[in-house]
Amino acid sequence: MEFMEAAEVTDVKAIKKHGLRPHDVSKLVRKVFAEMMFKHGFVHCDPHAANLMVRPLPKPVSRWSSFFKRRKPQLILLDHGLYKELDFDTRTSYAALWKGLVFADEKAIRENSINLGAGEDLYVLFAGVLTMRPWKRVIDPSVDHLSLRPSHDDRSELQMYAAQYFPQISELLRRLPRVILLMLKTNDCLRALNHDLVEGSPLESFLIIGRVSSEAVLDAKRMINGSNISSRFRINIEHLFLEARLLAMKLAIWLLLLRNSLPLRWEQ
Repeated sequence: MEFMEAAEVTDVKAIKKHGLRPHDVSKLVRKVFAEMMFKHGFVHCDPHAANLMVRPLPKPVSRWSSFFKRRKPQLILLDHGLYKELDFDTRTSYAALWKGLVFADEKAIRENSINLGAGEDLYVLFAGVLTMRPWKRVIDPSVDHLSLRPSHDDRSELQMYAAQYFPQISELLRRLPRVILLMLKTNDCLRALNHDLVEGSPLESFLIIGRVSSEAVLDAKRMINGSNISSRFRINIEHLFLEARLLAMKLAIWLLLLRNSLPLRWEQ
């Protein structure tokens, strides 16, 4: 047992006092848990605020970060009593599902939701439960389609889903494996942390999820077909296409953030 002197992960005032940015902490939490879920399949399933702490890395990672008094965060996980292991097939399908959600790929969402037990009839509902977004937003190709800054119409639609489809939601939860139910719980905890840190889900967090889930899918393909030369070539091409897609997504996010900031500056 070791005493760790650090700030609670949602204590924004203490985080800033340590020279850290809440935005950086949010991205680190997303990256750590995305890698747990999609790459390692060994997941801390109780990441509420009291179980996560953050402190600066012992030394600045570069001269420039030291000059600008910018520190990189280090995440500390507490209470290791609730871990769950995802088997290879479940982990790969879950990663492919989140890849489909981030890139608004309806075919991938349907196929992998069915693989995880949602069924042909409830995959749309499953996507809504995972993202807390209406289906029309889930399959919207815009870069911010999963961002949790819902409009009044979106909130009303989600409330309608909860009331109108309560029996279907109960049936969905009955069908899903227990490990996926724990992933839903974990997602809810992470969503709450994001809200406390940055008042929503920053667009970069979906870029992180898209990258890590896509890399996990490619790693699975290499593991299954890595000995075949033609398969390796196709996987490498797919990797290049992924990098181009993520770069385009990153540029689109940057342009969207720039566009959203301009009216505020104009009013000032």
